[in-house]
Amino acid sequence: MDMKTIRMKSRVPFGWLAVPLLSAAILWSGCSVAPPAGEQPAAGVSDADSEANAIYLADMEKCQPASALANEWKHGTWRLLSYTTDSFSGNLLVAAEDNRPPEITYPLQREGWHRIYIGIYREPFTGPRRVRVRLSHEQAFATLTGLEGAKDHQEHWIDDIFWKEADLTGRDIVFKQIIEPMAVHAWVAYIKLVPLTEKQVRSIQADRRRKDTKRLFIHNDAGVINRSGTAQEIRDQLEPLRHSDVARVYWEFGTGDRAKRFSKIARDHSLDLTQAAGGRPFFTSPHGRWWAESWKAYHQNGVDPFLVAAEYARQLGVEFHASYRPGGFIYPENYGPTLPGVSFYEQHPELVCMNREGEPMPRISYAFPETRRYVLSLFREVATENPVDGVAVLYNRRPPLVAYEAPVVEGFQKEYGLDPRQLPENDPRFMRHRSRFLTRFMRELRAEMDQVARELKRETPFEITAVVSNGEENLLLGMDLATWVKEGLVDVIIPYSSVERIGAYGNKVGPNTWDGEPSWEDPQDVEWFVSLVKGTRARVALNVMPRFLTKEAQYRKAHQLYEAGVEHLFFWDGTHRVRNVRRLGHREEVSDWMAAGQPPFRPTNLRVWELGGWDLHTETPG
Repeated sequence: MDMKTIRMKSRVPFGWLAVPLLSAAILWSGCSVAPPAGEQPAAGVSDADSEANAIYLADMEKCQPASALANEWKHGTWRLLSYTTDSFSGNLLVAAEDNRPPEITYPLQREGWHRIYIGIYREPFTGPRRVRVRLSHEQAFATLTGLEGAKDHQEHWIDDIFWKEADLTGRDIVFKQIIEPMAVHAWVAYIKLVPLTEKQVRSIQADRRRKDTKRLFIHNDAGVINRSGTAQEIRDQLEPLRHSDVARVYWEFGTGDRAKRFSKIARDHSLDLTQAAGGRPFFTSPHGRWWAESWKAYHQNGVDPFLVAAEYARQLGVEFHASYRPGGFIYPENYGPTLPGVSFYEQHPELVCMNREGEPMPRISYAFPETRRYVLSLFREVATENPVDGVAVLYNRRPPLVAYEAPVVEGFQKEYGLDPRQLPENDPRFMRHRSRFLTRFMRELRAEMDQVARELKRETPFEITAVVSNGEENLLLGMDLATWVKEGLVDVIIPYSSVERIGAYGNKVGPNTWDGEPSWEDPQDVEWFVSLVKGTRARVALNVMPRFLTKEAQYRKAHQLYEAGVEHLFFWDGTHRVRNVRRLGHREEVSDWMAAGQPPFRPTNLRVWELGGWDLHTETPG
């Protein structure tokens, strides 16, 4: 393969006309160095002088099979689109809405360890492009995400998106378009390789063996749209955790009487198709239909997505904790119709929560032993049938679980001679009394999990985690965390938010801005939980919210929490969120970044001056 070394040319209008069209691998010197978007390389491999040896493979037309490539927009193929930068030219590998091409392989013909980037095209006024990528010997794909386009029609760029460091001997690179739940545009310009020295490789390998950096816990609601019903799609969800600072994943196995696994006790979402009223399924959203179709496909293929996830997490060296939403027995009408006569909620009207006026609430109450026994049977089943390290109760969804049911009211009247419905909701006596029911459930859960561990002859007991509300609200919602910690009923406590009513969801309103109140701004909110577990065997992991924090904001938040004595960080819906901060558990790197003045995380990039024969120097709105 021919190699050519060229220097960066000045970025001036029409400068591209003097640049020869090169579609071979290119050795490019003069590149500036900045942490790439998505994630920075491992420590010890980002030396500026290593960029002088960067290899740019811009000849994407060499991908195989050749039948999967086309020089026009065509169903079932990748489009080849020429481009020119200041320094070289090449062919973009493009998959848009209706391409839906097969996987395609680029023959690397390389030896030894390299740092790998993928050049992803950034188009003005568009969202980030994404592509899935793996090495030829690997089971699963990683998802790489580019940057959001600028609000200027002339700002066309290719960004170097860091993937990983790996030994490329005998390996090729495989690309795949994301098509579930909808097709996502993939625009791949080149593969960038930076050869690594033996010293750098030793540093990377030593870093991967570290245990003290595994500080990140993440949640996944198991809501994977997978209408092909393949195990591959599940493994792809977890692949980004490889060699990251994620220690454990909390993967949901159920919500109320709905299973997110193959269960003999609870129903799954395939019934929305097979047992709908009148035999005609009705959905209020595309997601609901896709979700039901995914579960139908799982059954047809014999693929239990929970079991696949548990086994693959073990391959990655990541703990796997079976997580459950105890309040998910009933959802509002906007979620869609319920199956008549099928749900636990409809079959057991005697077990619902009651409000102060004695009227039914849309909740199943844990004040009743029948409810607790049913839920405990789900925890027993999942722990017995799957390789899990622990279980988690997600109390942060749809509380309260105990209100003014007969056992609650009558017990309080017997103890205090008062009707709790005539007292303020936050009466300390009533809050303590009501909390006893969830404490009873936690005792029963601990006993059940310990019994299952003995039956399985486990060397260690199952860990129990509770995801809860802020310090002041927990007791109001029936959760006596102090007693849970004192009695050893929980191993990990994860407060979802410091904001009232489990808030701080946060919605993105711009490239670097969001609404929603950031959590853990007040040091006293942090101290409440740090003090709660101090001197006990329990640990606390604070949830980083809102979801759409910039990478810089997440580093600042991590530094604040580490300095306050927090050892672990949690990311709700975190499988995708941590792709951007895979090394956030490296406390020393976070501290160094703060000491350096918090420089922005931006990738190295190249300006595009021609695309598909179109001169972009004079590009204006259409």
